[in-house]
Amino acid sequence: MRRKTFDFSRVAPGRNKWGRVRQESEKITMTIKEVRGSGINDTYEVELIVNDFDVATSFFEACDIPAKAFQENMREVWVRDGVEATIDTWPGLNPFVEIEGANEKIVREISSELGFDFEKAVFGSIDLVYEKELGIPAETIVRLPEITFSNPPKKNAA
Repeated sequence: MRRKTFDFSRVAPGRNKWGRVRQESEKITMTIKEVRGSGINDTYEVELIVNDFDVATSFFEACDIPAKAFQENMREVWVRDGVEATIDTWPGLNPFVEIEGANEKIVREISSELGFDFEKAVFGSIDLVYEKELGIPAETIVRLPEITFSNPPKKNAA
């Protein structure tokens, strides 16, 4: 999977908001995300399905929203009763699971069935996972122009 992120700091100063174009196999999406807090329901996201990665990135750039980073990861998706569990592998990190459902109650139930402790969950974006697992400050991760399997973030990147 590949993605390009876009810097919203000029249009949304002081907010943890960004754009993304992502290609997962044949599916290409264009998304705007904003982390508004640290809880399960605190990430706002609006997403469109598009048909061309390069045209979608050009759209953000035509709106004067500059590209910020290129990133790779691998993802395996499982769906049960409308709940999506993904196993994500990011460069330099151990694989982790992301569970998304219609509401917190359902996510808690599936998390428990899968043997996870919901109280240890991390909510937010990938920069927080790098900070928690590798000790690289989130502020450093969000400034990296590239995160790929051939160029993963390293602990000494801070």
